Amino acid sequence: MRHHLNKATEKYTIGNFYADLNLGKIAPLYLFFGEEEFLIGQMIDAVRKAALQPGDEDFNLNIYYGNETDGAAIVNAAMSFPLLAARRLVMVKDFHHLDDKSQSLLLKYAAKPSQTSCLCLTSCKFTAASGVIKKLAPHARAIEAKRLYDNQVPAWIKSHVRERGYTISEEAASLLQINVGNSLKRLSSEIDKIELLKKEKAAITVADIEAVVGATKEYNVFEFCDAVAGREVEKSLRILNRLLELGESPIGILVMLNRHFAIMTKTKELVLKGTAKAEMANSLKINRYFLDKYLLQAQKYRRDQLQQIFQLLLTADLHLKTSYQKPRLTLETLLYEIFSSI
Repeated sequence: MRHHLNKATEKYTIGNFYADLNLGKIAPLYLFFGEEEFLIGQMIDAVRKAALQPGDEDFNLNIYYGNETDGAAIVNAAMSFPLLAARRLVMVKDFHHLDDKSQSLLLKYAAKPSQTSCLCLTSCKFTAASGVIKKLAPHARAIEAKRLYDNQVPAWIKSHVRERGYTISEEAASLLQINVGNSLKRLSSEIDKIELLKKEKAAITVADIEAVVGATKEYNVFEFCDAVAGREVEKSLRILNRLLELGESPIGILVMLNRHFAIMTKTKELVLKGTAKAEMANSLKINRYFLDKYLLQAQKYRRDQLQQIFQLLLTADLHLKTSYQKPRLTLETLLYEIFSSI
């Protein structure tokens, strides 16, 4: 029987996806795309476990990378019958690298996919607005893996910890987020370390977080943003240099700094409107534990100063993307200009 696929107007969620897999409902075509690669990786792993039985992988699993293959190879694999198994699983990672001809072949295949294969296409570059996604989505189980908002991360931490057989307090989850940031990959890595530390399945406490990740707090992008917003010149430069040494993306650092000042600006607007504190966190889409920090930082800036800082951020972004100037120099110059403007 042909697996019913979602219509373009229907929203297929991650919750729907896992519920279907638990019921043994596996679609012939999945489309996982968006910025949050960790969520995409989790979904790919889930399909792999659900679609193949032990021993099936040797003959019925094809894995391709967009920059190393073409549409013909992918479609040929997907059209091949499984060998002594219910289905063949074909996984294509980073399919945004495929050329137009290859993508056209995939579109033709998507209109009438093999019912004895499961084709998974993944991309961390495409968004729901991308042309190829709009064309493929009506024929697939399509899920956009968006980055979580600040206030969604603690719930994810709790869920991820619970899947491993542990519990975690609200305070410990917030402290973990404050120390590590919003990267689900990094959060999962730190939870791995905590799991090694714990002798038994028990509640993860604030003390556990401090023991494992507390020492790294000074060198994450969130602490960098706090130092800049707090006008701590030496600390800002020290953390910036360390982040770059650790391989952080200069563009990523700039994006997070822009986001930080955007939240501060909106915080200032909410204060002027007389918005109740209880409503602010939801409006800002941040964890309520961070609200006092933003309120305190926003008091240090006038509106015109914030507008000037956004102009400096825009100029730095242009330099990072178009100039031959070294990224470190661009970001250091940005900091000096920000501190000179206030």
